[in-house]
Amino acid sequence: MSGKDEQQAFRELHELLESDSFSGVAFVIREGRPLVEFAGGLSNRQRGQAIRFDTRFATASVSKMFTAICLARLADAGVCRFEQPLIEIVPWLGAHFDRRISLAALLSHRSGLGDYLDDEAELPFVGMDVATLDCPRAFLPHVLQVSRGDAGGFSYSSAGFVLLGVAIEELTGMSFPDAMAHWVLDPAGLQSTGFPEMDAPAEDFALGYLPDGRPNTGHLPRVGGADGGIVTTVADLKRLFNRLRTEGFVSETARRFLWQNLGRISEISSYGHGFYLTRVGDEWWPGHTGSDPGVSARVAFSPKSESSIIILCNGNEMAFRVFRLALDCLQKWHPEGDDKLRPESL
Repeated sequence: MSGKDEQQAFRELHELLESDSFSGVAFVIREGRPLVEFAGGLSNRQRGQAIRFDTRFATASVSKMFTAICLARLADAGVCRFEQPLIEIVPWLGAHFDRRISLAALLSHRSGLGDYLDDEAELPFVGMDVATLDCPRAFLPHVLQVSRGDAGGFSYSSAGFVLLGVAIEELTGMSFPDAMAHWVLDPAGLQSTGFPEMDAPAEDFALGYLPDGRPNTGHLPRVGGADGGIVTTVADLKRLFNRLRTEGFVSETARRFLWQNLGRISEISSYGHGFYLTRVGDEWWPGHTGSDPGVSARVAFSPKSESSIIILCNGNEMAFRVFRLALDCLQKWHPEGDDKLRPESL
């Protein structure tokens, strides 16, 4: 690949990040060398508050990989098994779901369950009293109504992850946010990550904005959970990825399970157990995508080297466009051309 091709790829990414349409943060690192570090747009338009690199973002379904990590650490501790039936952990759900549905099937979106919301809808939570959606069990009236199909094939189901959240509460005897803090966030040193109330955002939080310019307040569940809504930062995600590359945080056996490639689901992605897998060179990078009204996020990291892409935005869809361009930059990047070819303003 020529230097011209590489420089053109970075130029296209630079132009998008510098445009008025981008609002968020972008971080790209390859083999320990930061290639892109950018923050732009406003975290609060009413106050004119600029987004910084330490701004906290809602990340929608990026929560799912945190849920998977939590279950992996519980499995490593002997508290549960990936192949364990959901009903064995939560017996009172036996009247509603097939007794053969396992944690693994729910993690891989291969349980046959439908979904309780339409991810393609502009406002997927319309008709729900979002102010009452503050824990996994609060979602059950909606989850219990989902369709049931044949297990085995991939069918994305946030409903399945709500059930995993219920299972985690049963396994730990804690609320889902407390269980996540105890088993994942605190051990990993993620001090800026968690599940704050979305109707009372802190000053360091990037308020989400809908395409018509309205804030997304009142359009998301009050508290995030196992299927979506975790709030985090670039620094915490970098720290988490570094921990996941080492044996001490999640065992090698559990990591192989989480990042098992179960089949391609799009042009650039496959899915494992709670993780999207994105092809980068000769590697599959685990991570996840997130999309809610006024929220878009896309993250992926190398299991072998200090390499990752982290895109967090407080607007619809933008993170996915930036991620695709960042991925193109990584595919064309040459170590010897790093300082010469990367646009200095990034």
